[in-house]
Amino acid sequence: VGNDYERGYAHGYLMAKEIVEFQGPQLDKYFMQMVLDIDISGFPEPLQAILRVIQVKGAIAAPGAFKKAMAWVWETEESYSPQYIKDEMIGMGVGMCDSLRTPGCNATEWSQRIAELNMLPELIRMACTAYGAWGKATAGNSLIQMRALDFGGGPFANYTVAAVYRDAVVTDDSNAFVSITFPGFAGVITGVSERGIGVSEKVWMTYDTPDLQPGSYNGESDVFVLRDILQLSKNRADAEQMVQAANRTWAIFIGIGDYETNVLDLIGYKQDSATVYTDVTMPSVTGQPYLESVCYVDKHPQPSGEGPNGTLPTALADFYGNISLETSKTITQYHKTGDLHIASYDYSAKNMNLAVGRINHEGQYQPTGGSDSSVWKAYNRPYLKFSLPDLWTGK
Repeated sequence: VGNDYERGYAHGYLMAKEIVEFQGPQLDKYFMQMVLDIDISGFPEPLQAILRVIQVKGAIAAPGAFKKAMAWVWETEESYSPQYIKDEMIGMGVGMCDSLRTPGCNATEWSQRIAELNMLPELIRMACTAYGAWGKATAGNSLIQMRALDFGGGPFANYTVAAVYRDAVVTDDSNAFVSITFPGFAGVITGVSERGIGVSEKVWMTYDTPDLQPGSYNGESDVFVLRDILQLSKNRADAEQMVQAANRTWAIFIGIGDYETNVLDLIGYKQDSATVYTDVTMPSVTGQPYLESVCYVDKHPQPSGEGPNGTLPTALADFYGNISLETSKTITQYHKTGDLHIASYDYSAKNMNLAVGRINHEGQYQPTGGSDSSVWKAYNRPYLKFSLPDLWTGK
């Protein structure tokens, strides 16, 4: 609650211990585990040079190399980053030191580490699913928006946070919002605002080599652009104009719905363009069937490798006319999407459903020694239902 610095201070003060654990030993372990899976060929040469040490020295060098890489990304993108987000991260560092009371705690150094941590999604891509359904496709003619985050293992599930941002004094310009995030993160990957702007995100990969669309780090990070949309835009049209004007970096799909129109578009967001796709035009990208009043993209590189009979369009068609928060649970489970978290919003009822995965100490979505590696994935876990108006007022 409060201005950007005050919100950051509260985040840092309340979650100091979690930030230390998450950005330190937890991510270090994750980097060492994923060292063999990362393909550095799509990165610019300076980043390849930083990360190449892993190929020589192995897993032991991974934590240092990844942190150096995130520092390089922040150094490159800092000048494009909004001041209000920098103010929040400065507040986090101060709040951490006031909370930890550790002799010699340096708030400036912690703010720098936090800024670099926020560059992680610029290095490690998130393969996700997003859809919006409205009108005749839904049970109550409401817009239903779903965002499922597929990110694999690592510490993220057990460190998931639902962070609510509110002004201390409510004015006509106030816009409370909730971000499903991690300790120390100021950027946004999933969220919905009081004005009814819902944000879904998915990396735009293809089956080409390299699989990433062309991009660069000379711009504003994707997660900060999504934060701009969530916090600052008044409606879907405003958000789409914001995206057009952004200094874009790497290719993603952005799903944006709003209360005003009760419709969702998917934006094909790339360095050289930002194209708005609708329920009518999105099939030209995905290679999957047109469903009136349903705009969707599945978890795979595009055009989808599952083709026109894929599990997502099949499930959406099966529930057509009855798509809701409840049936979305089955739809995501059938598509097996959302290992880390799933957030879905009902724009008429103003409710949010949230499911969060759980991992064991080895970063797996199952009890240690278990035989079902998906039992703790979000799409197999219970959901919490939130009243969005209660979040906006702090009830």
